[in-house]
Amino acid sequence: MLKENVLNKDIKEWYLKSLDIQDNSLTTYLSLFNKATILENQKNKDIFDMNKVELEELFYSLKSPSPQSISASIGFLGRYIDWAIMNGYTNNRSQRLPSIIDMEYCSRFVYKASIVRYTREQLLTYMQLFEDQRHAVFLLCLFEGIKGEGYSEILNLKMEDLKDDNGVFLAKLTNSKGYNRIIEISEELYWRLDRLDKISSTSLQPKQGQKYFSDSTYIFKKANAKGEDIQLRASFGNRALDLAKSIFDNSNLIASTIQVSGMMWYIWELLKHQEEKILNKEILEKVASKYDTGYVNKDSNYVSYSILQHKLDFDFIKTNYGLINIGL
Repeated sequence: MLKENVLNKDIKEWYLKSLDIQDNSLTTYLSLFNKATILENQKNKDIFDMNKVELEELFYSLKSPSPQSISASIGFLGRYIDWAIMNGYTNNRSQRLPSIIDMEYCSRFVYKASIVRYTREQLLTYMQLFEDQRHAVFLLCLFEGIKGEGYSEILNLKMEDLKDDNGVFLAKLTNSKGYNRIIEISEELYWRLDRLDKISSTSLQPKQGQKYFSDSTYIFKKANAKGEDIQLRASFGNRALDLAKSIFDNSNLIASTIQVSGMMWYIWELLKHQEEKILNKEILEKVASKYDTGYVNKDSNYVSYSILQHKLDFDFIKTNYGLINIGL
């Protein structure tokens, strides 16, 4: 029998109390319910009374940036609907959600309007607007797959780690845990790093009162440091991204914005000379290796093609680079 005269807010509070969850998860779920309130008020009904079309409208309104995040939200809301049915808060027992919530289904609700990607040409143009060229080259490193935890692969770079192997430019990268890997970088990044290592100030055109670099073997040197060989901290990378938000006029810009943009450029670089431009698992393996991402977990070499594929925007590649075919 349907339970009447119960406020929706009370029902949601009772549901959350029925769950054995930690405070941080509780905050997440409360935020999710609060976001849903707008549509509930418009439709004059609780989530558990919404039909399939209304629920999908709700999923899109959450403005999730990735299939993974919307998948978690859909799963939670689905469990809430099941709980409401079992406890007699709704008579709507129709099947409104797919039996399997996979990444393909979730990708339909990714809010792409908030996700801006950049071509290599756009990035290089914006880089000219940075007063401190360390910040500009930092972004190009991200774009070409160099990062590491706390940006350690970038901050650990020394000229001895770079190599020109008969026109093939290589970088030996070391992260915060001492893990090493070698990737190929562009000639342009190689020479920008070389120039950054040699210049004495934070600007390509030093001004009066300009900050000067410390005497350090690291390419990304600390400015105005008294000691020698002092390494920059992760706050340097955060500062670069904060500046980029203003220069790019994109308040949503984060490190992955630049990295995923770089992935799409790299895919085109791998395919542009091939007669049949097919994105297959072999290509994604190369992307995962260069950008050190897409793995099931940090201790595994197994690449999740689904996770990696959903980071990409194929319309962006087609519009800005060229047409590719998906062979996955």
